Amino acid sequence: MKKILRTFAAAGIFSALALVSCKKDEAIYYGNVTMGNIDGETIISDQGNIFDIAESGVTVNLASFEYGRVMLSCDVLKKTQDQRYDIRLTGIASVLTKDAVKASTITDPESELAVENAINIREMWYSGGYLNMLIEFAQKQGSKTKHFINLIHDDVTAASEDQKGKYTFTLRHNAYGEVPVQNEIYVSSMGYVSFPIANLIEGDEADITIKWKSHKYENGAYDLYETEDASEDCKWKRSGFEQNTTKKSVETGASFCAR
Repeated sequence: MKKILRTFAAAGIFSALALVSCKKDEAIYYGNVTMGNIDGETIISDQGNIFDIAESGVTVNLASFEYGRVMLSCDVLKKTQDQRYDIRLTGIASVLTKDAVKASTITDPESELAVENAINIREMWYSGGYLNMLIEFAQKQGSKTKHFINLIHDDVTAASEDQKGKYTFTLRHNAYGEVPVQNEIYVSSMGYVSFPIANLIEGDEADITIKWKSHKYENGAYDLYETEDASEDCKWKRSGFEQNTTKKSVETGASFCAR
């Protein structure tokens, strides 16, 4: 059985996420990790807090985040207003952000949107109106091929009267032919992706099913050459999913769905 080589190649992962600052100062919260949207030197977290970057321990150009959505780690230095804080930025990563695609619009079976290559979901959670994922896929060592990631909304089934309150999404991965074969070295690439789906859900509560084609998982590792259908059923509540602008504390986490 061939396993994915455990080399994390994607730029979307940053090691600072798990670190807690040891610097002695008057910070009110160390090692805070959250996801949000960046605008200049300000980040609005999915929990509705506003973070102003007062200090930075990273050298990346913040203007380079083309999607405007980021995963960050920081030390919260002080509270400046209600739900507004000065922070010391300790790590930041860009998050791919894409709208879900309606299944009814994919009419060509040869479409690049119809390809279902294997992909692994390491983490999955709801926050800020988004379905967020930490994804992993096999990539040929040294390759510059950009893989295609999409969330497909089964809008046809959702329109059925007996499916009220039930929603099905499929995560699809098009590797553009970069599918693992024998005698070639593949590495494990990882990255964050967010899909805004709040506008697709009616009502305050819903049952959501996420489907995807995964590498077969056995004996603590993924098999490069065997795949299987995977799915996760999640309970969704709007009150715990959309941005909460009434929360008075610093980050309190998110609603985890899978993994």
